[in-house]
Amino acid sequence: MLIKSFKINKKIFIFTIIIILVIILSIVLFYSFANDENTSGDDSSSKDYIKWVDFNVTAEAMKLTSKLDIESHNTNAEVKYNWIELLAYLAAQNGGNFKNFKKTDLDNLVSKLDSGEQMSDLTSSMKFYDYYYEAYSGVLSGFIGNYSIEVDNSTINNSTVSNENNENTNIDDEDTSRFKR
Repeated sequence: MLIKSFKINKKIFIFTIIIILVIILSIVLFYSFANDENTSGDDSSSKDYIKWVDFNVTAEAMKLTSKLDIESHNTNAEVKYNWIELLAYLAAQNGGNFKNFKKTDLDNLVSKLDSGEQMSDLTSSMKFYDYYYEAYSGVLSGFIGNYSIEVDNSTINNSTVSNENNENTNIDDEDTSRFKR
């Protein structure tokens, strides 16, 4: 009896059904496009990248390799070391476990490099060298390298700087024009 007492307007009922269907359809389309991934192989965003890495390099290994890197670049050494390459080699050799790191392993690698062998030749048979190199580059790149400091022009005025021959030179306002960009 209660059901009979309500009179349903057919136009309102059809309009309500259409609105509900449009809402459901828009939700389905939204989620299907939101989760749609680009399947083309040419896109660089589909490249695999390292999502997690255990960085357990010991302080001793980092200190020794960074010292080798800095000294090789500051002197006229024939071989220029890259501390990330050295660490990646040691990690690939020991399975990423630096608990068993020995300085002799690093010394052997340095002697091989000093004798003329290339890092690419030494690591060609190492399965995980590229992985460790990429991971350690993500963590350590930018810590060691050639840097320049940009100095504000106002701090240069009427100050003393040293030139290439380590001779102190007074700079006045006229000479600062060469430092402006």
